[in-house]
Amino acid sequence: RILGVVVGAVLARRGSSELMTGMSYGPTPVRTPEEASRLPQDDYFCDEAAPMWSSAGRGDLKMMRFMGANTVRLYGNDPRNSHDKFLGEADDLGLQVLPGMSDWPYYQKNPGNCREGTDFNCFTQVRPLYLDNLRKGFLTAEGKYHRSLRVMNVLNEPDLKMPPTATNGGRDGPVKMARALISAFDAMLDAEKESNVTGPLINFTATFSFAVCSACDRFKHLPALGQMAQLDDAMRHPEAYGYTPKNDILEAYRTRWMHSFNTANPASDLEHMFFGPYAETFPETPVYIGEYHSVNARRSQKEDLDMVLGLARGSDLFVGISFFEFTVSYYKTGAEMDFGIFG
Repeated sequence: RILGVVVGAVLARRGSSELMTGMSYGPTPVRTPEEASRLPQDDYFCDEAAPMWSSAGRGDLKMMRFMGANTVRLYGNDPRNSHDKFLGEADDLGLQVLPGMSDWPYYQKNPGNCREGTDFNCFTQVRPLYLDNLRKGFLTAEGKYHRSLRVMNVLNEPDLKMPPTATNGGRDGPVKMARALISAFDAMLDAEKESNVTGPLINFTATFSFAVCSACDRFKHLPALGQMAQLDDAMRHPEAYGYTPKNDILEAYRTRWMHSFNTANPASDLEHMFFGPYAETFPETPVYIGEYHSVNARRSQKEDLDMVLGLARGSDLFVGISFFEFTVSYYKTGAEMDFGIFG
């Protein structure tokens, strides 16, 4: 695809080593929804997926780095798998890694998920999974985070899942969404405590969609900001959301949290729709775009990417993007076929 040439040229011209120029990576090796439903898992940074990501196989990580990416964003995550080799190769190539918790504990595990089983309190579901992540590659033998790890995503697009009506239903929707996130965050901090994690710590995030949250308390007419403001309030007042933390989530939020969102909007939309009001509301919290790719941009793909990275270079808060996505997700069909650099 010619898109690969365009993206590679733009990412390679990043302005500094601090700017996140990432690639979203979910290389599902099937073409239809039926084939996808038969896959045993979608953890593509485990050892079994090495024929795709490793230099000994197809060399996806090496290709990303060659194109100028300095970060790889991930999705599926089976904590039973070891991820040490992926993290090691990413580190060798100079790539930082942004893994995330899978949807399994939140609403896919049946029975026992936290959406239906524990009223959006996700502590007991998430804690053992993150503990396994720490034990199987995320931590070194010295109890320090692997140096390739940068941000752990508590949940991708929680506003569309926890519950699905969180943005456009009643006020209980955003409350439940926030309770799920703060309890899961608390669980990850508790897993760190049991593991006696030392040394430099990673950041955490929850990547929201770019939907407008009319059910949220604030920013009822601007995308993503209402969800972030609701989460911010829950971190500061967890009891008002029906949750009592076991750890100091507010201090961890203040010192380790990064906001993030996914969007297919062009760069020309973002300053007035998001970054202007964001800077006024969250003047000390960094933010990045977890999935960026405007297929309907009024400019060329190259010009649009130059513009969005220019916004990041000129901002103290906006740290960069992860381009969506490395390969086409054929199994999603429809408009999703517009994304993906390689077929």
